Amino acid sequence: MEIDTDFIIITIFQIFNSFLDSGLFWFIKFFLAIYVTVLFVDMVLLLFVRGLGGDLRDTFKGTQVPLASKKKMQKRWSLIEERLETNQIAQFKAAILEADKMADEILASIGFGGSNMKERLEKADANQVEEIDNLIEGHAIRNRIIQEENFVLNKGEARRVLGLYKEFLENLEMI
Repeated sequence: MEIDTDFIIITIFQIFNSFLDSGLFWFIKFFLAIYVTVLFVDMVLLLFVRGLGGDLRDTFKGTQVPLASKKKMQKRWSLIEERLETNQIAQFKAAILEADKMADEILASIGFGGSNMKERLEKADANQVEEIDNLIEGHAIRNRIIQEENFVLNKGEARRVLGLYKEFLENLEMI
């Protein structure tokens, strides 16, 4: 007994075509069209309700990046770096204090809880903030400036510590 493959293929094709012309297939297409439309409208509404900008920042950066003007932050940073050109130890210390304050403000605006920089740094980890070790080191120097009356800070060390903060700010594309 020989099987006619052409007949089988033609029969399958005819059955498939009759299914495509049936009311059941029309109902499935209609149902899927409504379902896809509802899903699309839901996604658009969720983006507006949750805030499109915040979601995009979370997606691209892995965390919320503060909505500060990059130009404003760059100007603030250049004023901090100008303090190094004065060759005064008090200005070196002030530059580090300001850089630490700037980093603290950014961490707070990103959403790290805590009442001060130390608490925010304790809540962060390397998966959230790549430069966490740099910030911890810079904050330790800042604490020494505040707590030790005779803390000596030369220009090279001040420049190095500011570099720790600068790396953090550059990676967030704030400066």
